[in-house]
Amino acid sequence: MTKTIIALFGLVLASCAWAADTAATTADRHQKMGVQCVACHKDGNTALPVRKAQCQACHGSYESLAKRTEKVNPNPHYNHFGDRDCSTCHKGHQKSVTTCDTCHKFDLKTP
Repeated sequence: MTKTIIALFGLVLASCAWAADTAATTADRHQKMGVQCVACHKDGNTALPVRKAQCQACHGSYESLAKRTEKVNPNPHYNHFGDRDCSTCHKGHQKSVTTCDTCHKFDLKTP
């Protein structure tokens, strides 16, 4: 009985850790990889949004991103809006969103 309770407790802890990791923000994920705030916020002001040119300095052009996500259906980086600002979906210090879902109901997960 005690082993069962310990095993269940372990599963609960693992689930909480997994849920916390999937809820991490873009900034949290960058920080875990050792990317400092000033790498994206060149002016040092984290209150200002990071623009597409700064994202693309590390992540590449919209065309290269579309190639990297070509197996995602629909491909979020190849769409009828063209080259949108990355922060339209990827929110640095908040949970990211799938703006396509404003009109559509896709099952896309935005990191």
